[in-house]
Order: sequence, then C-alpha cells, then structure tokens
Amino acid sequence: MLKKYKPFLRAGAMDTMAYRFNILVWAVITVCQVACLVFLWLAVYRSSEGGIDAVIHGFTYREMISYVVLTTVFGFVTFNNDTLWNINTDIKKGTIGNYLIKPISYRGKFAATSLGSLLMMTLMFGVPLYTAALAVLGSLGFLPDLTFPAFFAHLALFLLSGLCASLLNDTIAYIFGVLCFYTSSGWGLNSLKETLIAFLSGTLLPLAFFPAGLREAVSIMPFAGMSQNPILILMMKYDLAESLRATALTAAWIVMLELFAKFLFLHAIRKVTVQGG
Repeated sequence: MLKKYKPFLRAGAMDTMAYRFNILVWAVITVCQVACLVFLWLAVYRSSEGGIDAVIHGFTYREMISYVVLTTVFGFVTFNNDTLWNINTDIKKGTIGNYLIKPISYRGKFAATSLGSLLMMTLMFGVPLYTAALAVLGSLGFLPDLTFPAFFAHLALFLLSGLCASLLNDTIAYIFGVLCFYTSSGWGLNSLKETLIAFLSGTLLPLAFFPAGLREAVSIMPFAGMSQNPILILMMKYDLAESLRATALTAAWIVMLELFAKFLFLHAIRKVTVQGG
C-alpha cells in the first residue's frame, strides 16, 4: 500500500532540489533575520534591571540568543510546506476531481510529499545549519555542559519531536487547505494560519512571556509542539521526562487533528464548486 505514495515522497524531495536557489535566498534572509533578533534581544537585556546578566521569564541572555537562533533554523528547515496552496490550486483549476476518483488518499498524497520535502531540507540545510549553530553556541558557552549520553538522548528526542512538528504543521496546513472548499481566499487562510502558528508556537516569543492564564492554555494546545517544545528539548531546558511528555502531547494532537481533517474533508467534498476544469 505504501508503494502508491513513494512517487509523491520522491516528488517532494525533487521539488525542493528544483527550487534550491530560492531556498538559498531564503537562507540568506534567515541569517539576516537572526542577526536582527540577536541585536534586538541584546538591547532588551541591556535595558532591563540587572543588565546583560538579568533573567527574564526564566531565560538568560545566552539562553534567549540560543532560542532565537535555533528556532529560526528550525522554522526554515521544518515549515517548508505548500499543502494549502496546492489544495487551493486543485480547487481553482478543477483538478481536484481527478484525485477524488484515483485509488489513493488525497490526504496521504500531501503527507508523503511533505515528508519528502522535509527529508531533503534536513539533508541539504538542516544538518549543516544545526551543526554550525550548535558548534558556535557551544563554543561560546551558550549551551549547558552535559555528558554525551544526555546530549544524544535529547538530540534523539529533538529529532522525534521535530518530525512530529513537521507532521503537525502539515496537518494544520491541510485543514486550512480544506477550508478553501468553502472560500476562494487561499491567501487569507494562509495568512491566518501563519499568524496563529508564529504567535502561539513560540516562534516570535517564548510562551513563558505570555500572561500566566494564557500561557497555561497555549502550552496544551498543538502549536507549542510545532516550535517551542522541540527547541527547548534541544537546548536541554526540558529534562527527559518533560521531553517525552511534550512529544507525546504533540503526537496525540496529530491523531486528533487528522481525525478532524478526515471528517472535514468528507463534508467539504459534498459542497465543492470548482472554478475551472
């Protein structure tokens, strides 16, 4: 059965390589973004009480810089996803009907494509960027000193949580893509999705900076597992038990949202009105 989805897995990897120049440009932009955030947080800590040695919401200056760098790299490598746009295009062009009559899962097609893209992005950019970031941050003393067994245990959990984060991101993108059946505003839905993920996942700001009630609510939502939790695992701010709980919560959200996406799709295809084809 899985053989049917190998072409989509390969297509996702090939698409990533086909547009590698665009990705290189985004890599340069990402580096500039990291530099701007580093100087921003430097100004914040210097102006706070206690200066550069202050601890703000549980983060020292060194931990915050590590968080900013690793979160930006993680988002660049993990969130390279076109599921919503592809669904929107299928609806507008009328090609959605072709997929509905084929002996494959419409959802499975996008999941396989996203996994192929994630694999290629990880090999092409993830491995060198993470290696460079960890080496530089470690040499500057920005990361805690741990034994190799502890580090590799956290690294393994980070890879697992990173995979879960990518799957969760694709699931949410698929749900918003299915909503395109009800509206032709794919751009608006994508903007809403990107805003929610950036704000609630801890990409823009660690969730520790949120008010207590909101922080507790957001921490059990699926978004925390899309960025903050994997990075805190890699930074070893979570112990192994906390890392396992965070990863398990993300996996549980994937299952629940996949079920929701399935029922939403079954309802949406009854109302589909294509704009072409």
